[in-house]
Amino acid sequence: MILRTDKSKVLCTFTGRVIMGNQIGREIGFPTANLFVDSQKIYLSHGVYAVRVIYNKESFLGIMNVGTRPTINEEKSCIHYEVHIFDFNKVIYNERLEVDVCFFIRNEIAFENLDQLILQIKKDIEFAKSRL
Repeated sequence: MILRTDKSKVLCTFTGRVIMGNQIGREIGFPTANLFVDSQKIYLSHGVYAVRVIYNKESFLGIMNVGTRPTINEEKSCIHYEVHIFDFNKVIYNERLEVDVCFFIRNEIAFENLDQLILQIKKDIEFAKSRL
């Protein structure tokens, strides 16, 4: 368990309900909580962020992609919020998560294939862990 972060040191905080995704994150080794965020104004650029996730009064570290998922997504108009929580293996569909967005890691980009995406996600995780 990680202690709650100082709210003055986060880019923003929002809540979302975990919804069923297309399971690609799970298939490539990085399961994600796909968040439905209703009626909240979240001003984040498309990209990858380091986050702290509060679930069931516990705090966990992770990374989040905000954007259209250009490598795997056919529909480019819908904004997705996908959180990969480190060392977490619980079924949390329909649960609410609070997300503290700690810092920006990189812009969202389209990769030529899933192998390149997987390599970059591993780098993103290492970078996030080194700074959180």
